[in-house]
Amino acid sequence: MASKSTLSKQTIELLGIKERDYLVYKTLLTLGSAPLRRIAEEAHLNRGTTYDAIKRLQQAGLIRFVDSSARRHFMPEDPQKLRGLLTRREVAIQEARQKVTEHIPHLQDLLGSAGEEPSVRYYEGREGVRDLLRDVLSHTKKQSSKTYRVYSSAGIRDLIAAAMPRYNVLRKQAKVKVKAIAIGEGGTTHGLDERKWLRTDSAAPSYIFVYGRKTAYVAASEKGELFGAVIDDKAISTTQRMIFDSLWTIL
Repeated sequence: MASKSTLSKQTIELLGIKERDYLVYKTLLTLGSAPLRRIAEEAHLNRGTTYDAIKRLQQAGLIRFVDSSARRHFMPEDPQKLRGLLTRREVAIQEARQKVTEHIPHLQDLLGSAGEEPSVRYYEGREGVRDLLRDVLSHTKKQSSKTYRVYSSAGIRDLIAAAMPRYNVLRKQAKVKVKAIAIGEGGTTHGLDERKWLRTDSAAPSYIFVYGRKTAYVAASEKGELFGAVIDDKAISTTQRMIFDSLWTIL
């Protein structure tokens, strides 16, 4: 019988096989070539369980077989093929991640679709703020004006830019326009945007986005960790838009 596996159950499952499959594979590595009955005996498994494991191992490309005049013999493939299993799963996960990321805005649109009750959603860290920025784009490009408003703070501008470096590229591809009031020094235009400056002695500690019926707030902790919240309420966004537009006209 093959020696006890040194790989954890979690690691084996990441290969896309089961513990008993891995046991059968190790047993066959020891035997070199053997019929089903011999493999089952050496692995201390019944023939049905061993046969199911062999089928999965064949699908994974870890076992091949040769038919002789008497019976079928199974042989193991080189263990280096285990790396290939992981590579294929990594590629599949990356493709799934991309598809899920593209689909999230559609799922987010379903939130609250049964009515227009106010709601608040919280976002944490760079990944969370990245999702918040994607929501700004996906929601705004559906509006007739395709324009959102933002109070841009010099205090956390670089942190937000680092969270999603290609944001303005994606924004322009979506033909989304921006009116920005920069609080503090710095900031520039990137295309399809207008910017005015509100000069102050110190930078504001947060960003405020006003888009559609939503208002988003993004700030950073003392450790520089981003977090945000989106309020989905027409009354609040309308009030914020009125304040922004009034300030815009006098700057």
